[in-house]
Amino acid sequence: MTRKQAVAALSSSSAYDRLKGARFLARQGSPSDLPTLREALRIESVSYVRTRLELAIRRVSSVVTSVAEDNTGGEIEIPADVRAQIRNETTEKVTGELLHEVAAPIGLIASAAAREILNYEQSDTKHHLDRLKQICGAIEQLKSAAAVPRPREFDLAELLAELVAEVDRDDTVQISVRGARPMLITSDPDVLRLAIVNGLRNAVEAVGGLSGPEPHSVVVTWGQTDVDYWVAVRDRGPGLVGPEESAFGIGKTTKRGHRGFGLAIARKAIETLDGACTLQPADGGGARFEVRWAR
Repeated sequence: MTRKQAVAALSSSSAYDRLKGARFLARQGSPSDLPTLREALRIESVSYVRTRLELAIRRVSSVVTSVAEDNTGGEIEIPADVRAQIRNETTEKVTGELLHEVAAPIGLIASAAAREILNYEQSDTKHHLDRLKQICGAIEQLKSAAAVPRPREFDLAELLAELVAEVDRDDTVQISVRGARPMLITSDPDVLRLAIVNGLRNAVEAVGGLSGPEPHSVVVTWGQTDVDYWVAVRDRGPGLVGPEESAFGIGKTTKRGHRGFGLAIARKAIETLDGACTLQPADGGGARFEVRWAR
């Protein structure tokens, strides 16, 4: 597909063609495409195409065009996908160096505090150090989410079954799964694990605090189209608090004891696979978390 074809595809009557056009512009778009992308988003009614258009707009508008002088004195624009890879590699490098510098001092402080503070286990010092360790763990996940994908063939249904088995929950929460078995795909399962598990934890925690004797359900579904794969997590919790976009910001959370990295990590992870994630109100109440990524 060429850029001209991608722009034309945004006006197609086929949602799949519009999705292909938005995907191409997310990788190869330039600032001059922003008006076209914004107009396409304004009139788009299909949620997963809207998500791809929003991703394309974020990528194009957030990157300052980089130029390099060629031998003739002209300007060469660095493609958007190359810039995105550079950003990911920079994020991975910086977070790795940050963790290396911070982790050891935190361990030494915790060790010294345990020796020197009476009733350390019940102290505010331990509480604050535990919070700091939790943040470091989230930064480590963010580092992993920014890594360059390493695709291989695996069974998506088996990966989801593992995540469901591993997620912490009590007897009041039941998770059901619905999708093709097996479903062999080629992608990076480690990156997908980061993206999906954070959405799954969110859903479990949303229904875990509900009252009533009946078990509270979370439903995980998955499938594919001719252009992408998708996984959705639906819960019957209290629903979203505030705008959808605000849930994906680092440090944004309404849950006590959380640092608000989960959905930001999910988004970063799925974007490395040329995908996108959404969190929207679900029909009948609750919320629906969905990730889609390119085949």
